[in-house]
Amino acid sequence: MTISRWTRLALPVLALACTSVDATDHCVQTRYGKIVKDKMDVGLTWAPLTEETCFSLTDQQYPSNADGKEEIEAQTSDPVTISSDLSVTFAYDPARVTEVFKEKRTPNAVEMEVLNAIRSGYRSAIASWSVADIFSPRRAYLDDSVRTHIQRKIGTRVVIKQVFVRDIRVPPAIEQARIISAKKTQELDAAKQQEAIAIANANATIAEARGEAEASKLKATALASNPKMIDLQIAEHMSKICAGVQTCIIGGTTQDLLRVRGAP
Repeated sequence: MTISRWTRLALPVLALACTSVDATDHCVQTRYGKIVKDKMDVGLTWAPLTEETCFSLTDQQYPSNADGKEEIEAQTSDPVTISSDLSVTFAYDPARVTEVFKEKRTPNAVEMEVLNAIRSGYRSAIASWSVADIFSPRRAYLDDSVRTHIQRKIGTRVVIKQVFVRDIRVPPAIEQARIISAKKTQELDAAKQQEAIAIANANATIAEARGEAEASKLKATALASNPKMIDLQIAEHMSKICAGVQTCIIGGTTQDLLRVRGAP
C-alpha cells in the first residue's frame, strides 16, 4: 500500500493538531481565550486551533532548588530577627483547577502567588511567636502554625500540605543569653526538686515524731486508767533484767547476782 504525497504532507499537520495529555496533569482547553473543555481527556486528543494549559496534579516543592529549602528572615514578637530554612510542599486541588485557571490563566502566575503567600505567611506566623516559645516544647507546633498562615494567604488556589521550618538561627548575643537562661532554669528546677525532697523528708520525720508522741500519750492514758497495766509493765521490765539466769533476786546487790550465777 502506497501513501500519496498529499497524505504524507498532511500527516505532520494532523500531528500538530493533536495534543497528548498526561494522567498527572489537568489540562484546560481554550480557543481564542475561551474555555472549550474544562478538563481534557487523558491520551492523544484532536485539538485543532486550540490551546492547552496544563496544571500538574503531583505534589510540588518550594523552593525547587537542589537543597529544597530557602533561607528566610522574620521578626518574632519580642521583636528579634531570626532566620531559618523553609521548605513547603503544595498541590493543586483537582476540583479547583478550572477556577484557578479562570483567575490566573497560567501555572506560572499561580506559582508566583504561592511564592508570595509562603513568604508572607511565614513572617506572619513567626510574628506571633517569641524566641522563648520557639525554643520551648511548643516548637513542635511551629510548622503547623506556619502552614496555617500560608494557607490563609493563598486561599483555595492550592493546598499547602507540609511545611518544614529547620535550622532556626537567632543573633549570637540572643543565642548566648538564651543558653544562659536555659542553664539557670535547669539549675532552678534542680534546686526546687532538692527542696521538695527535703520538705518531704522533713514532713516524714515530723509525722513519725507525732506518731511516737501520740503513742506515748495513749500508753500513758491507758496506764492511768488501768493500774493493773502498771504491774504488767513492771513484770515485763523485770523479765528483761532477769533474762538468762535461773534465780533472780529482786532488790539484791550485784554480789547477790554474781553469787546466784556461781561466781566465787
